[in-house]
Amino acid sequence: MDLVKLQKENRLLKQENSAYKAQSRLFERLIEMAGSAAEEKMLKISMLKTLEVTVQLSGAKMGSLFLLNPEGVVTESLLTRGDVSPGLKSKIVGFVLDKGLAGWVRAHGRVGIIEDTKTDPRWLSLPEEPYTVRSALAVPIVKQNLLFGIVTLMHPLPHHFNLEAVEVVKIAASHMALAIESAQMYIKLDELNRLRERAMERDLKLARAVQESFLPARVPRIEGFCFAAMNRPALEVGGDFYQFFKLPKNRLGVVIGDVSGKGIAASLFMARLSSDLQYYASLYKDPGKLFSKINKQLCDRAKQGMFVTLVYILLDIETGQICFSNAGHISPLFVDEQGVQIIGSQEAKGPPLGILPDAEYGQDRFLLKKGGMILIYTDGIIEAKNIDQKLYGASRLERVVENCPTDPILLVRKIVDSVDIFSRERHQSDDLTLVCFKRESSGPRSL
Repeated sequence: MDLVKLQKENRLLKQENSAYKAQSRLFERLIEMAGSAAEEKMLKISMLKTLEVTVQLSGAKMGSLFLLNPEGVVTESLLTRGDVSPGLKSKIVGFVLDKGLAGWVRAHGRVGIIEDTKTDPRWLSLPEEPYTVRSALAVPIVKQNLLFGIVTLMHPLPHHFNLEAVEVVKIAASHMALAIESAQMYIKLDELNRLRERAMERDLKLARAVQESFLPARVPRIEGFCFAAMNRPALEVGGDFYQFFKLPKNRLGVVIGDVSGKGIAASLFMARLSSDLQYYASLYKDPGKLFSKINKQLCDRAKQGMFVTLVYILLDIETGQICFSNAGHISPLFVDEQGVQIIGSQEAKGPPLGILPDAEYGQDRFLLKKGGMILIYTDGIIEAKNIDQKLYGASRLERVVENCPTDPILLVRKIVDSVDIFSRERHQSDDLTLVCFKRESSGPRSL
């Protein structure tokens, strides 16, 4: 007798373990689906699957789910039975939420149980009801006092739903609320990201327009000299610029600069700087004094972190004499048939403009003989990277320059082509800007 009893207890224990494992698997599915709603943007599908799992966990035969927006309007109605016509389904929504058990739960904000639909006035027979219901359970889907929806479970027999079923459905409703909240946050973030992307696109278009408006329409045309220049902005517009200033006494100012930062801020900074340079270049004959003046102005008004590296060359058209200052920029290159050399002393080179208000700037002098070229450029050239994260580098640039020592227009084109070939599998991450000019053998005319 004891053996028979023990065998019976073992069978019950195995059944309970089996039921527990099955319930655990169902809960695992429930949690997975609650988490996937936001990730996959499939709230409706996830909610329907969750409803089906909840029906299984509670032992119900059918279920319905109404999702509500913050104004209390139904945004989605789901049923576990597929034999309900769309027309009847639309009737069910308004009918049940206004007067039925779901409406009672909506009004009272708590769980509603109907032991027997024959005796409970909260149950209203649906028009053209496609199935028999004798007991029902409705649970609000709530999170932080916000009602996201109502899940209702039904069974054809009375007194089906016990306290254990209520707890199961409450847990399921909690997961549903989490999934709905996650989906809504995902949608809001998605909308916010789209707004940000559109704002960035407008910012980039405006930045490019500002940048282009302050670049020269054409290079100078001076007999005895040949000029070439190129500015190709990156996807994220920076503050690269170049400019030519016609100055008294048959002189020409040539400037190239790189403003820190990206987008509209850098372009506006560059635009104002370009205007200041053009104005003060006619007042200050020495490039070093010009830089000191501009530097103090930038330090007074610059936003934190905004500065510019700059090379300013003052060219005497008659003699070919060059006087130039360098504010933290890459040193210019001199090119002729003999090769390539860097010009400018480190002693005369100063820090970028807009950082140290009392910084001093020296200047270098250089005679551009006939047949010689000057090349100035921004770091977008030598800091271009290939797919292996290797830099283009100054030595590679110098080799290109050595192979094209006589034609500024061709040299600029060859340099840009070389950079493109080197980094062809990567997007351009910085502006590419170059200015090159050569003193020809023929005599100059006035500007």
